[in-house]
Amino acid sequence: MNDPKAVDTLLEGQPELLTTDEICTLMRVSQGTVLRWMKEQDLPVISVGPKLRRVQLARFREWLIQADEIKD
Repeated sequence: MNDPKAVDTLLEGQPELLTTDEICTLMRVSQGTVLRWMKEQDLPVISVGPKLRRVQLARFREWLIQADEIKD
């Protein structure tokens, strides 16, 4: 389990709904990585259009806290 305080510090000041681009920037990963997390690692996503996705900040926080327990 990742340190909740460290996750909270990382997410401080972020909007309530994150775009995939915002997650890419925040986590320093590619768009493909974020899309893979959504598809294969169950990153919770809200579809707002055919290619528009948003992630609720609270759900992203919980996913990050549990992220080191995710198995490929």
